[in-house]
Amino acid sequence: MKRIGLIQILQESNCFNPVLTVQADYENFGVGTGSEMLAKYGEVGEIGGFMEGLKKWPEAVEPVGVLRLQAWSGGPAAPSTKAWFLEMLTEQLGQAGRLDGLLIALHGAMMGADEPDLDGWLLEEIRGLAGPDLPIVASLDLHAYVTDRMTRCATALVVYLTFPHMDQRETGMRAASVLRRILSGARPVSSLVRLPMITGGELQSTFVPPLATIFQKLEEAEGRNEVLSAAILMTQAYLDVPQLGWSVLIVTDNRSDIGNRLAEELATLCWPIREQLVMKFLEAPACLDRALACAGQPVVIADGADATNSGGGGDSIHMLNEMVGRHIPGGALTIMVDPQAVSHANEAGAGGAFVFAVGGKRDNVFSKPLKISGTVKSLHPKAGYVLTGHGGNNLKIDMGRAAVVQMADVTLLLVEKPGPGSTPLMYRCVGLEPKDFKVVIVKSPAGFRAEFGPFAADIILSDCPGCASTRFSSLPYRRINRPLWPLDQIDDWRAVDWIKNF
Repeated sequence: MKRIGLIQILQESNCFNPVLTVQADYENFGVGTGSEMLAKYGEVGEIGGFMEGLKKWPEAVEPVGVLRLQAWSGGPAAPSTKAWFLEMLTEQLGQAGRLDGLLIALHGAMMGADEPDLDGWLLEEIRGLAGPDLPIVASLDLHAYVTDRMTRCATALVVYLTFPHMDQRETGMRAASVLRRILSGARPVSSLVRLPMITGGELQSTFVPPLATIFQKLEEAEGRNEVLSAAILMTQAYLDVPQLGWSVLIVTDNRSDIGNRLAEELATLCWPIREQLVMKFLEAPACLDRALACAGQPVVIADGADATNSGGGGDSIHMLNEMVGRHIPGGALTIMVDPQAVSHANEAGAGGAFVFAVGGKRDNVFSKPLKISGTVKSLHPKAGYVLTGHGGNNLKIDMGRAAVVQMADVTLLLVEKPGPGSTPLMYRCVGLEPKDFKVVIVKSPAGFRAEFGPFAADIILSDCPGCASTRFSSLPYRRINRPLWPLDQIDDWRAVDWIKNF
């Protein structure tokens, strides 16, 4: 019987977020090892897909739980977190016994304070522990930053095909299918084409033009017999690392000629549409003007620069500052990660006066604390829910304690810990219904459209400062290769000397 080990170590990092990700952030989402991992997380995200995919193998398979660690998007992993990863991997792989293969769920854009390519480092360490010949198939988010070390240390990489991310489970199933082909004799060869461009997430939907047609061709490419997996990786733009940019990855069964050609063809389709992926934003006052002029509700304003989904701090004060100074018939609803403010609200008690400087503590680069006055409307010992949809599948979310503060026309939800900024559940879990408000703030550049889109009267993208801003010129890049569009004008991407093809 084949014994297949399952691992998940996953987080998307934003190197401009000054708050390092620590062990407690992973423990907040639950640590799983051995058989307990499968019992607790066997239906969650890519792990659920791995499990379902293994059931489809013609021979009997024993899934072996090794290690599950996941944290929500945030700042780079602290050095102590990286050391903890290695300690846990060494211990759990040592206890797993004989394995015939490994399925690993990664994000692909995880960064350490002392290691820019943390996913590549993990794969390198796992390869060293597992041996040179064990087949290793890793799944990635399509916003991964794919490095040569990742393609070298993994036998094959399999990547999401959708944004908003609705195919985590399906990606796990595809990865299991690829591992089955490898164990049956397939010889994976990777073809990689880099593009010197970064784009914001606002117009990266794979379900609508201009990307829908290209991703349809991508799926057609993966459907070829010679192809094991195919990916267009739009990367995490908030990493200050060499070779940052879009990439196309084709993994074939020993047919590099086909992989090289397909990768080149898909890259050639992606480059000309880059201008179509540049969104026009409105500054905070104009956002409110347009929202108030809309006849219906709710009007959803996306504060993408503070997107917790993109590793932002979740405590920007810019939209809040604008709203507290305006009359908003129907009211406004917003959210902020601020554990100190939650503690202050608990000290005041429900119905008590709330006078406190909120925000600007986690991301203290692009925001400073804003003093507000209001009333504590309600207190909640836990703001939690189960996420299925963009960003997770059967994923338990725990944002810690919560407090709702009322300031004239503005309702502010304060939470202790970051979570998805793209789902109505972040409000509904404490009894706040977004449909009841004229204006609703989300902390997401685009993924929110999957759930808010069907009932939003209008959607507005705000232009506020933040560590996940699409105004890339406002971010302190130091290590990226130049030229890089849109920071630099580039006519012919093939003429850029730092990109590596194949």
